[in-house]
Amino acid sequence: MGENHRSLNTIKVSEFMIRDPYFIVPDEKISATERLMLRKNVGGLPVVMNNKNKKIIGIITQRDIRLARFAANLDSPNTQVKDLMTPEPITLKQEDTFGDALEKMITKRIERLPVINPNNELIGLITKQSILERLFKFLKDTNT
Repeated sequence: MGENHRSLNTIKVSEFMIRDPYFIVPDEKISATERLMLRKNVGGLPVVMNNKNKKIIGIITQRDIRLARFAANLDSPNTQVKDLMTPEPITLKQEDTFGDALEKMITKRIERLPVINPNNELIGLITKQSILERLFKFLKDTNT
């Protein structure tokens, strides 16, 4: 078991991150954001400065939107992503390891982590699903 643990910690985030993930900009309307999430079957989106500058500034999830609707009776057609997003999300670098990603997700109780380059620009995304898929592949490869 100790050997498997060390091996998992040598797997870099860049090996299993979702490359070029969907994202949204802060001025986008919540209604358009929800449609994008539904069409693409994703539970959350990194928020970047704009379509050209992919500097990560936040993250928004379906849960954020549901809670805002429930708690604040939010149904304004003018509500924008910047009104509900979580600013300055916890992130990973592509050289971080599987263990780093797993630890952040568990200790911070989050399901998605944007992956950034040295300029703080979005280059990937780690999700709960991508963690499980990589763990399954590791266990399968270890047992063969």
